[in-house]
Amino acid sequence: MRSVMLGIAFAALIAAPALACGHAGKPDIPAPGASIDSFLPEAKLSEAELKRVRALRAKVGTLVAAHRQAQAAKVEEQAMLILGFKKIWLRCGPGTFIWMKLAPVLTQ
Repeated sequence: MRSVMLGIAFAALIAAPALACGHAGKPDIPAPGASIDSFLPEAKLSEAELKRVRALRAKVGTLVAAHRQAQAAKVEEQAMLILGFKKIWLRCGPGTFIWMKLAPVLTQ
């Protein structure tokens, strides 16, 4: 019985990283700008911040159309930081990441 439980625990440890990386081990990498589009409707931003995020989102679209993916990703990171998210890299394969919500900054 003990070896069965160890086998199950070992199998879970082996499978967990693959399950975190998407369906059937394939990484799920969102298109540049898609994350901004999904988080923007729920954001509680000032009018100036909202205007800045929308301008950055438009710039991401322009850069993607010009096939400048790396620059689009950097601009997307700027917009997501304003929205309160930080990119966390995964070990699922090249280019895999998730957006982590940053803790709110308390001002006095």
